Amino acid sequence: MKDHLDQIEATIKELRSIDNKKTTGKLNLNKCERIAEKLDSLSGNCKECEQQLLELKNHFIKLKADIDGLDKNDLKQHQQFIQQICNHLQKTHKLLPEGYYMSIYMSIGMSLGVVFGLTIFDNIALGIPIGMCFGMAIGAGLDADLKKKGKTI
Repeated sequence: MKDHLDQIEATIKELRSIDNKKTTGKLNLNKCERIAEKLDSLSGNCKECEQQLLELKNHFIKLKADIDGLDKNDLKQHQQFIQQICNHLQKTHKLLPEGYYMSIYMSIGMSLGVVFGLTIFDNIALGIPIGMCFGMAIGAGLDADLKKKGKTI
Protein backbone atom coordinates (compact mmCIF):
# COMPACT_ATOMS: atom_id res chain seq x y z
CA MET A 1 0.00 0.00 0.00
CA LYS A 2 2.93 2.31 0.58
CA ASP A 3 3.64 2.35 -3.16
CA HIS A 4 0.09 3.63 -3.82
CA LEU A 5 0.67 6.51 -1.40
CA ASP A 6 4.05 7.29 -2.97
CA GLN A 7 2.50 7.37 -6.45
CA ILE A 8 -0.33 9.62 -5.28
CA GLU A 9 2.11 12.03 -3.60
CA ALA A 10 4.32 12.09 -6.71
CA THR A 11 1.30 12.82 -8.92
CA ILE A 12 0.11 15.59 -6.58
CA LYS A 13 3.61 17.10 -6.65
CA GLU A 14 3.53 17.07 -10.46
CA LEU A 15 0.06 18.67 -10.47
CA ARG A 16 1.32 21.42 -8.14
CA SER A 17 4.16 22.24 -10.52
CA ILE A 18 1.75 22.93 -13.39
CA ASP A 19 1.32 26.62 -14.22
CA ASN A 20 -2.49 26.58 -14.23
CA LYS A 21 -2.97 27.78 -10.63
CA LYS A 22 -6.72 28.28 -11.07
CA THR A 23 -7.31 24.62 -11.90
CA THR A 24 -4.85 23.23 -9.36
CA GLY A 25 -6.41 25.45 -6.68
CA LYS A 26 -9.85 23.99 -7.37
CA LEU A 27 -8.45 20.47 -7.01
CA ASN A 28 -7.70 21.20 -3.32
CA LEU A 29 -4.47 19.20 -3.42
CA ASN A 30 -3.53 19.72 0.25
CA LYS A 31 -6.75 18.07 1.38
CA CYS A 32 -6.27 15.27 -1.15
CA GLU A 33 -2.81 14.61 0.23
CA ARG A 34 -4.12 14.40 3.81
CA ILE A 35 -6.90 12.07 2.68
CA ALA A 36 -4.40 9.79 0.93
CA GLU A 37 -2.28 9.61 4.08
CA LYS A 38 -5.31 8.73 6.22
CA LEU A 39 -6.47 6.09 3.74
CA ASP A 40 -2.98 4.57 3.73
CA SER A 41 -2.79 4.44 7.52
CA LEU A 42 -6.26 2.84 7.76
CA SER A 43 -5.97 0.47 4.78
CA GLY A 44 -4.56 -2.37 6.92
CA ASN A 45 -7.78 -2.57 8.95
CA CYS A 46 -10.41 -1.48 6.42
CA LYS A 47 -10.87 -3.09 3.00
CA GLU A 48 -12.94 -0.13 1.78
CA CYS A 49 -10.07 2.26 2.60
CA GLU A 50 -7.71 -0.01 0.68
CA GLN A 51 -10.05 0.06 -2.32
CA GLN A 52 -10.50 3.82 -2.14
CA LEU A 53 -6.73 4.35 -1.98
CA LEU A 54 -6.36 2.42 -5.22
CA GLU A 55 -9.24 4.38 -6.78
CA LEU A 56 -7.64 7.65 -5.63
CA LYS A 57 -4.34 6.66 -7.25
CA ASN A 58 -6.08 5.87 -10.55
CA HIS A 59 -8.12 9.09 -10.27
CA PHE A 60 -4.99 11.23 -9.94
CA ILE A 61 -3.26 9.47 -12.80
CA LYS A 62 -6.30 10.24 -14.98
CA LEU A 63 -6.35 13.85 -13.73
CA LYS A 64 -2.68 14.34 -14.56
CA ALA A 65 -3.21 13.00 -18.09
CA ASP A 66 -6.20 15.32 -18.70
CA ILE A 67 -4.97 18.40 -16.80
CA ASP A 68 -5.11 20.69 -19.83
CA GLY A 69 -8.58 19.56 -20.85
CA LEU A 70 -10.34 19.70 -17.48
CA ASP A 71 -13.72 21.41 -17.54
CA LYS A 72 -16.22 22.33 -14.83
CA ASN A 73 -17.83 18.90 -14.97
CA ASP A 74 -14.49 17.16 -14.35
CA LEU A 75 -13.75 19.43 -11.38
CA LYS A 76 -17.24 18.78 -9.99
CA GLN A 77 -16.72 15.02 -10.31
CA HIS A 78 -13.35 15.36 -8.56
CA GLN A 79 -14.92 17.25 -5.66
CA GLN A 80 -17.71 14.67 -5.37
CA PHE A 81 -15.17 11.84 -5.36
CA ILE A 82 -13.13 13.50 -2.61
CA GLN A 83 -16.31 14.20 -0.63
CA GLN A 84 -17.34 10.54 -0.95
CA ILE A 85 -14.01 9.46 0.56
CA CYS A 86 -14.36 12.07 3.33
CA ASN A 87 -17.84 10.78 4.13
CA HIS A 88 -16.47 7.25 4.53
CA LEU A 89 -13.68 8.49 6.81
CA GLN A 90 -16.13 10.51 8.90
CA LYS A 91 -18.82 7.84 9.25
CA THR A 92 -16.72 4.70 9.54
CA HIS A 93 -13.56 5.92 11.28
CA LYS A 94 -15.00 8.91 13.21
CA LEU A 95 -12.56 11.41 11.69
CA LEU A 96 -13.52 15.09 11.43
CA PRO A 97 -12.48 17.80 8.95
CA GLU A 98 -10.01 20.49 10.00
CA GLY A 99 -11.67 23.46 11.66
CA TYR A 100 -14.81 21.49 12.54
CA TYR A 101 -15.12 22.64 16.15
CA MET A 102 -13.95 26.16 15.28
CA SER A 103 -16.88 26.71 12.95
CA ILE A 104 -19.42 25.24 15.37
CA TYR A 105 -18.24 27.06 18.48
CA MET A 106 -17.76 30.36 16.68
CA SER A 107 -21.42 30.40 15.67
CA ILE A 108 -22.51 29.30 19.16
CA GLY A 109 -20.33 32.03 20.67
CA MET A 110 -21.82 34.65 18.39
CA SER A 111 -25.38 33.66 19.29
CA LEU A 112 -24.54 33.69 22.99
CA GLY A 113 -22.80 37.02 22.42
CA VAL A 114 -26.04 38.47 21.04
CA VAL A 115 -27.91 37.29 24.13
CA PHE A 116 -25.32 38.61 26.58
CA GLY A 117 -24.86 41.76 24.55
CA LEU A 118 -28.55 42.57 24.84
CA THR A 119 -28.99 41.57 28.47
CA ILE A 120 -25.72 42.32 30.27
CA PHE A 121 -23.95 44.96 28.18
CA ASP A 122 -27.11 46.52 26.72
CA ASN A 123 -25.10 46.76 23.50
CA ILE A 124 -25.42 44.06 20.83
CA ALA A 125 -22.38 45.38 18.96
CA LEU A 126 -20.20 44.64 21.97
CA GLY A 127 -21.61 41.17 22.65
CA ILE A 128 -21.14 39.66 19.20
CA PRO A 129 -17.33 40.02 18.95
CA ILE A 130 -16.82 38.98 22.56
CA GLY A 131 -18.92 35.85 22.06
CA MET A 132 -17.20 35.13 18.75
CA CYS A 133 -13.76 35.38 20.40
CA PHE A 134 -14.75 32.99 23.18
CA GLY A 135 -16.24 30.56 20.66
CA MET A 136 -13.15 30.70 18.47
CA ALA A 137 -10.87 30.10 21.47
CA ILE A 138 -12.85 27.07 22.62
CA GLY A 139 -13.15 25.70 19.05
CA ALA A 140 -9.43 26.19 18.34
CA GLY A 141 -8.56 24.34 21.52
CA LEU A 142 -10.80 21.41 20.65
CA ASP A 143 -9.46 21.33 17.07
CA ALA A 144 -5.87 21.32 18.34
CA ASP A 145 -6.69 18.42 20.68
CA LEU A 146 -8.36 16.55 17.81
CA LYS A 147 -5.34 17.11 15.58
CA LYS A 148 -2.97 15.96 18.31
CA LYS A 149 -4.94 12.71 18.60
CA GLY A 150 -4.75 12.25 14.80
CA LYS A 151 -8.51 12.35 14.32
CA THR A 152 -8.61 15.02 11.59
CA ILE A 153 -8.82 14.65 7.85
